[in-house]
Amino acid sequence: MKKAFICTAFILAAAVYSFGAQARNIELVDVPTANSMLKAELRYDVKFYSGGGVLNRVYVGIFDRLMIGAALNVTNLVGTGQIQVILPPKLLGKFRITDDDGAVPAIAIGYEGESYFDMVARGVFLSVTKEVMLGSAFIQLTGTVYSNQFSEILNNIDMGAGIAFAITPDLALSAEADSFLLDNSLNINGGISYRFEPITLEVILKYGLGENDIRHSRVLRLTYISYF
Repeated sequence: MKKAFICTAFILAAAVYSFGAQARNIELVDVPTANSMLKAELRYDVKFYSGGGVLNRVYVGIFDRLMIGAALNVTNLVGTGQIQVILPPKLLGKFRITDDDGAVPAIAIGYEGESYFDMVARGVFLSVTKEVMLGSAFIQLTGTVYSNQFSEILNNIDMGAGIAFAITPDLALSAEADSFLLDNSLNINGGISYRFEPITLEVILKYGLGENDIRHSRVLRLTYISYF
């Protein structure tokens, strides 16, 4: 009941604050979008999260529809105590099946083998993204279903959904509700980012609602984009 109320409130709030400009992003905060990278695009993404952890991700655009990459998670890198490198690096990938054109949304299938903080890896996912034009503004809506339990995939499907919009071409906001089908967790995340070409800086707030507790975390993300 608590989850249903929170998800309803999230959707209503997204409808109220829906304005902005089109953005080419491959994820909201944590929820993957159906957008993909361009051919010959190189992207390095690093998230600094609680406990001194650092999630490093590198992506390469093979074609305009296909991107692959790898993720390396390092815990306790900042602070005191023993540093732990989570080996081996995990696979990342996404293939965009359809373009966002008219009534047809962008649809993509992908895989994320690594996560961070206290979240499990997303595994295989299917994302749907649609951008709606309101005058000079664009709203980007995304829904994603995913599972990393292949032997019992129908019993372990989870879902995330959210919205992204830009106040200016460089300043963007995003919000999402993630992991709201399973009983043990619900994450409400929001982020604000600013692009200093070729680097984008984003400050993220994460609220996790477990069965018996409420926890929050702050995350800093840096993204560097280049071409070859």
